[in-house]
Amino acid sequence: MFAVALTGSLLVGCSDGATSSVGDRVARGAAACLPGESIERAETKVYTFFGSAGAQSRVERAIRPDGSETLSSETRLSPADAGQGSAAGGAPPTGGVLREYAELDPSGRLVYADVSLSDAAGVVKRMILDPQHGAALLRRAGRASGFVRIPTGEATIYAPVGSIVTPVAAWVARRAALAAPSVRMFDEGTAESHAVLSDQLVVEDGRDTFVVLGDAALSADDEFITSLPLGAAASATACEAGGSGAAAPWRCG
Repeated sequence: MFAVALTGSLLVGCSDGATSSVGDRVARGAAACLPGESIERAETKVYTFFGSAGAQSRVERAIRPDGSETLSSETRLSPADAGQGSAAGGAPPTGGVLREYAELDPSGRLVYADVSLSDAAGVVKRMILDPQHGAALLRRAGRASGFVRIPTGEATIYAPVGSIVTPVAAWVARRAALAAPSVRMFDEGTAESHAVLSDQLVVEDGRDTFVVLGDAALSADDEFITSLPLGAAASATACEAGGSGAAAPWRCG
């Protein structure tokens, strides 16, 4: 009964972040999973973070008038970041691409997330979180898929998949920390979750704000994540475009 209820939520209520295009995921996902006004009323923004040796992360974000939002991203690793160990065991694969899709409700809590890590041969691992129904679906290449129970009624975030810190994961954490004094962090590597105090997740020193995920600290402001440790010795830049994305002029800095 539990699995049937979750499957209905995943197939009917939410979009498929690993197989759909970014634009389709934003439009269909927000309309299907979030209450309120239609996606046509959403403000669309695009951010690109550049790292060393070709590493790059691109985020499409649709912000609705009620404060809910959807985020889709694709993060491509540099050769220096990938190929260190077994991808199935957690290390980023050579030529690895991490794709994310997340939906946040008006309060900033995560209602759905779909994260997949792929290499040249296909999907290495995939995690689907459904906090509303208290479950996670984990898939790994060469292994059987499995459901894991997660607590309901708490603000949920996820640890970096494949040890890859991304702007989407950081923004999910940032908004969750503003929504609750503590959050529940799910780790797909261990298939377990644990509580984290929000003031340990998001640190403010009176001037700057940092989101702490794994071994990384990402700077943020009220708008979005502003820096990303992408690639060895990278100096990442956030770029933003308004309106329809590719057709809009970029502004960086």
